[in-house]
Parts: sequence; C-alpha cells; structure tokens
Amino acid sequence: MSHPAVTVYIPCRGYGRFLGQAIESVLAQSLTDWELIIVDDGSEDETASVAAGYQQRDPQRIRVLRRDAPGNLRVSANAVLQLARGRYVMRLDADDFLDENALLVLASYLDRHPDVALVY
Repeated sequence: MSHPAVTVYIPCRGYGRFLGQAIESVLAQSLTDWELIIVDDGSEDETASVAAGYQQRDPQRIRVLRRDAPGNLRVSANAVLQLARGRYVMRLDADDFLDENALLVLASYLDRHPDVALVY
C-alpha cells in the first residue's frame, strides 16, 4: 500500500490487555484504505506480542514501531509522522476503539472541505 487515505497510529505503553480491541476496531472499518502503525513505547507487558500477531496477519497495512525506552506522546507522534504514508493521520489511544464508520466519516469530511485541517 503506497498511499492510503488514512494512517492510524496507536501509541501503547503497558496497555497490551486493551490493544487487541483497539486494533480490531481499525480492522473493522468500512473505509478499508488505511494503514496502521502500532507504537510499542517500551512496554513490559504483552503489548509486543499482541502487536506482532496483528502485524503478521496483515503485514501490508500493519507496522510496528518498537521503542526500547519509553518516550512520550510527542516523541511517538514525531516518529509516526516520519513513517506515515496516509493522506490523513489519526491517533487512536490503545485503550479506545473506533466506530466502524469513523474513518469513512472523518476522511470524507476532509475530502469535501479542503479548507479544514482537523476533524474529530
């Protein structure tokens, strides 16, 4: 996938028990033109194995960025922006999940309103 509509990134540090639900909500999107970057920010729980399992399921769209030392959300966001290929970028917290139409609604609004820079 060279240039998806949306890059979703999930920063995660110690939220491995919730990570699967967040990822599943991305997989269930009605807009399928996305990529997912999971940022494992020095987790010491099952985050790495959960992320790796999903990456193996869909290596074309799911990438994992592993940071050995914990950083912060700004550090994670800057790292993702270097890797993101999507026209739009969205952060999804590891303990949250998306409605199945979230990416479709948000990306469609941005496509129709080029003067708008941010939707939520």
